[in-house]
Amino acid sequence: MIAMKACLLRAPARVETNPLEMMEVAAPEAADGEVLVRVRACGVCRTDLHVIEGELPPRKSPVIPGHQVVGVV
Repeated sequence: MIAMKACLLRAPARVETNPLEMMEVAAPEAADGEVLVRVRACGVCRTDLHVIEGELPPRKSPVIPGHQVVGVV
């Protein structure tokens, strides 16, 4: 298994309670017609904070917040 470090949200909670857990997870694999991006930096926006705090439902659980990335293909 190729692994990567990520902050994982298992269950929504107030940010002050530190609900994100830094851990090693399996790295994704690109499917046909997709590219894999090695993330160098990732921003967390207010939408991510809404998901972390349970104000918006996560699309899946657990979830790795962050969708504004800078990386290398």
